[in-house]
Amino acid sequence: MDFSGLNKKASNSFHKHRTMLKQLAQGKTLKCEHCNGVLTLNLATSEPGKGVIQCKQGCTDIELEIGG
Repeated sequence: MDFSGLNKKASNSFHKHRTMLKQLAQGKTLKCEHCNGVLTLNLATSEPGKGVIQCKQGCTDIELEIGG
């Protein structure tokens, strides 16, 4: 079985999310691809070592694992 297409898609998604996280951490304003709402970065979640990037409507909701 050839997983190269799946691996490439996963890699592209990872790099897109990493870039998004960097830009939000720098204070830049990013918009949701689906609803065009403002994305927010929340590192003060109720779970230690977790963060989220999300829009107000919830169509973008990316959970982050923080820590080493």
